[in-house]
Amino acid sequence: MKRLNREEMAQWLTEATPGAPVYLVGIGGCGMSGLAHLLLDAGFAVHGSDLQENVEVRQLRERGAEIFIGHAPEQLINVRPGLVVYSSAIRTDNPELAAAEQQSLPVARRAVLLAALAHRRRGVCIAGMHGKSTTTALLAYTLESLGAKPGYAVGALAPQLGRHARFSADGADDPFFVVEADESDGTLREFHPRQSIVLNIDEEHLDFYSNFEAVCDEFSTFAAQTSGTLFYCADDSRLVELYSGQPEAVTFGFHSTADYRAEIQADHSFIVWRGEARLGEFTIRLFGEKNVSNAVATIAFLHHNGFSSEEIANAVAGFRGVERRQQEIFRDERFRIFDDYGHHPREITATLRAIKEQCGGRLVVAFQPHRYSRTQHLLSEFAESFGDADLLWVTEVYAASETPIADVNGQRLAAAISKQGQPASYAASLEVLREKMRAALQPGDVVVFIGAGDITRVAHELAADLK
Repeated sequence: MKRLNREEMAQWLTEATPGAPVYLVGIGGCGMSGLAHLLLDAGFAVHGSDLQENVEVRQLRERGAEIFIGHAPEQLINVRPGLVVYSSAIRTDNPELAAAEQQSLPVARRAVLLAALAHRRRGVCIAGMHGKSTTTALLAYTLESLGAKPGYAVGALAPQLGRHARFSADGADDPFFVVEADESDGTLREFHPRQSIVLNIDEEHLDFYSNFEAVCDEFSTFAAQTSGTLFYCADDSRLVELYSGQPEAVTFGFHSTADYRAEIQADHSFIVWRGEARLGEFTIRLFGEKNVSNAVATIAFLHHNGFSSEEIANAVAGFRGVERRQQEIFRDERFRIFDDYGHHPREITATLRAIKEQCGGRLVVAFQPHRYSRTQHLLSEFAESFGDADLLWVTEVYAASETPIADVNGQRLAAAISKQGQPASYAASLEVLREKMRAALQPGDVVVFIGAGDITRVAHELAADLK
């Protein structure tokens, strides 16, 4: 199948007529639904398909998109699209992609089109293994609060932004376009932003990359393609190794060498220093050191781009976060329930520690591993990630379209955690998990559901049970 490259995609956008039809295969996903919003904003007619209806599908239909439930070749053929777009979640043997190939239609990956749209604006890419969605949403929200009217594309829903993505109108004065740039499928190098923020790098997505060095190469290429300022975290030793020679680089974090350095105070506020100068004191509504670091990245970017520390402090203080990132979905005098997307050992450790420090009480945790390959590769790291949990269940692995791997399952992970001295129980299904957790709850408990799969459903069901 012939796929458009970056240059061909840019040419297609330049030559496309107003209202040209674009067909998105898998339109209901976070990234694809955001792309659909961008296309609608840019004046294209949007069509697409997905296997099931969801909030994103309904929101797009309200804006005029035509969306089919199920993938069928005749749907795509009847639309006669000028472009077909798909994400890495769509298999290459998808019947609609096969029809596009038979019809000799232009086909592009999601990231290629997103990168081409970003290149038409003052693109700012947020990259890193952990914290991208929160940081992208925070930067978009603060720029909006500061009157900059940015475009944005966020991989999670930030209620204060209203939808996953927005494209600024033509004729605006070179507006910022803040993009969450995904590295998981090797498409980070598709982006050539004006400025970029890199939060961290980790041994992740090794189902796609051959090894960690290949991951580092992807991030090095991305940095080299940033035409202006590169902001990166001084606390990440591998990023320092990769980027220390990068021209126009600005560092942020807690490290003494950071250009923008944070000091957390006893009341959970934090002071930011720019060299020897005290930039100001800041507060955020999110929990934990990692979120402070993400906020400092945003503060560094805004201050470097000419905003005053006082107006930055007012803007960041109002941000309420994104869904499924330390999201509190239930609270009364007895219990608190959080739903979190964390699926890597470092994310789990940071999230549980932040919630434990902020909330107190007995921490009751349910974890759904995400992908067999990740569970296999990081088994020992997962086993050491739950030290802050007082009561822990592990359920079965969420496959995310992967083929099962022999002897890689939730039961084995629960056993590995228990061997570290942290008792962990295994729940064979989400239904069993819900029953066991409800039976074990005591007043004062803080409950955390964590995982990137469908464990969120049980979190909301338990919250409904407790109302």
